[in-house]
Amino acid sequence: MGVYSFEIKIYTHPAGKIFTCVFFIVLFCSAGYAQFPVLPSTPQPYSFPNYSNSHRVNPSPQPNIPINNHNRIQEQNARLMQEYQQIERKRQMMNQQQIQEAMNELEPRRGINIAVCKSVIPLPDFSSEPEAEHFHAALGEINKMLTGEIPMSIKDAVFLAENAYFGNRLSYKNYTDRIKEAAGLCRAKIRQQGLNPNDNEVLCMTLFHYMTDTLKLKLSGSELTLIHYPIKYDFEDFYGREDLSKLFVTKLMAENSGQCHNMPQFFMIMAEELGAKAHLSLSPQHSFVKMQDNRGYWHNLELTCGAIVNDQSYLNSGFIKAEALRNKIYLEPLTQQQTVAEVILDLASGYIRKYGYDNFIQQCADMALKYHPNSVRAHMVKANLNTVRAMYVIERTGVPSVEKLAECPQAYRMYQIMHDSYKVLDGSGYEEMPPDAYRNWLNRVNEEKAKPENQRSRFQLQQVIK
Repeated sequence: MGVYSFEIKIYTHPAGKIFTCVFFIVLFCSAGYAQFPVLPSTPQPYSFPNYSNSHRVNPSPQPNIPINNHNRIQEQNARLMQEYQQIERKRQMMNQQQIQEAMNELEPRRGINIAVCKSVIPLPDFSSEPEAEHFHAALGEINKMLTGEIPMSIKDAVFLAENAYFGNRLSYKNYTDRIKEAAGLCRAKIRQQGLNPNDNEVLCMTLFHYMTDTLKLKLSGSELTLIHYPIKYDFEDFYGREDLSKLFVTKLMAENSGQCHNMPQFFMIMAEELGAKAHLSLSPQHSFVKMQDNRGYWHNLELTCGAIVNDQSYLNSGFIKAEALRNKIYLEPLTQQQTVAEVILDLASGYIRKYGYDNFIQQCADMALKYHPNSVRAHMVKANLNTVRAMYVIERTGVPSVEKLAECPQAYRMYQIMHDSYKVLDGSGYEEMPPDAYRNWLNRVNEEKAKPENQRSRFQLQQVIK
């Protein structure tokens, strides 16, 4: 449904010439994953500072979000459903127009290269590029988790993805030490408050408190108090478009700040470390954590502002349509396996940012969809890949216009596959939330905290938040 422009750089062989075209596609916008340019320099990993009593960070921002009328949302979804066919026809017309414009920008051609048309034209392969082997190795290890060859671990999957991006220069020991340190603080707080360390509700709410509020812990045998300040929201480049590592858990641990991608990931890693049961969940360009209380009721832990909210607060964004809920692409509690499958897409994003699109991205998308078939992010990656393939083949074969595509079977086939990818996304109910709308939504969500039904005291853990 949504049609958005971006610049594609496609690399040709053997001369390495680059041609650039403007094309329209649904972007992979969950935290800026559809960036095409090759990075000019090697990314450098973060170092982990030692936090002490004197270390202080600014508390999380306290934005506000009103709850709109539920009937308005239902009416809006109904209207969008009625307009779907009309918008789809318009989008297809725009796609054809933009493809034609992109072709017109290519260097002048005398005609279709029949010899090239009859050959199979694969995308360039970047697997021999420096440090690309780390991405392939990481995918292999994550695949072992998903197939049961090695234990499933969100913590290890995230490390593999981020370490590959940093050229295998991260320290696993430093990474795990920081996680153990944080888990130790949570366990100590539970003991100090005399709570049940095996109660899942206690574990989740203590972890939520650790991340979103100031945690004070009196040191045994001393008058000293250890203080951990909340993880603040980092509004700078929160999509990671300028710096992909802004989305990384290692960045969050190093700077005690993050956003809606690495905050929930860190929560899931910590829950895994504490033996707590929680679930990652998704909404447009956003992720959060779902948990069940001891009565079996579900609650959403919104880490960006420290609120406990219901599903309606996400529906109020206006970008979750009825078909998206019906197809279960949003607001569903993901399994551990599905969460690890989503990490594969983080791995793919790093590869795209450093090298570009090749068969490795196909492997990542296919593997993610195998274990999480409803992953809208995986379908976005696949749509982008199919667009790059189509434009690359069209350029190599010298097809001068959309009308001439049928004369080159491979180009025409790639063109059809590209449009089929768009239809899959459109059919899922996906609609992109513009950056300004997302920022406004973030700046209003804190009002949920004032509602009586969203108070932390409903969990009877007042002593945890003292």
